Amino acid sequence: MSKESEFLDYVDSIKRKEQQKEELEKIKQWKKEWRETTYAGMIIAFVERTGTSGFFEAIADALEGGEDTASFYAIKIIYRVGIITSCIMFVFIVGYLFKMLFGDEIVIEQEVVIREEITRSQYEAEQREKKKRGEKVDDEPIPVVKKKQSKVRQRRGKRD
Repeated sequence: MSKESEFLDYVDSIKRKEQQKEELEKIKQWKKEWRETTYAGMIIAFVERTGTSGFFEAIADALEGGEDTASFYAIKIIYRVGIITSCIMFVFIVGYLFKMLFGDEIVIEQEVVIREEITRSQYEAEQREKKKRGEKVDDEPIPVVKKKQSKVRQRRGKRD
């Protein structure tokens, strides 16, 4: 019986190895599809083609040393500086796009109307001055606002 159990174990191990190979093939196929259809996969494929994957592997090895190593702190600082610069660049790019869409500057125009109250005699004096200088005289009738005349008291005598 031991020979039969050994044989069955052998057959089971062969079946397991075949299943593992099939699973590995499926995983390789999914990985290939992922690299061809997603942006992240395309970036990873590009990094591997350029040969810089060794550089990133060296960074990963340096990080495995723990937080006490100098290389970990250097990489952490470089990472933070990179994030800050990318944020600043993002703001500049968005600003450039807005500048392209809306123009260089935004101009706000306001019309200011100044209303001046003058007496009829002042208006007529201004019109006479314009006639003397040869300028155009306003032909429009002026709006007249009648005000109640308040009595003006005059004191006669000496002031203290």
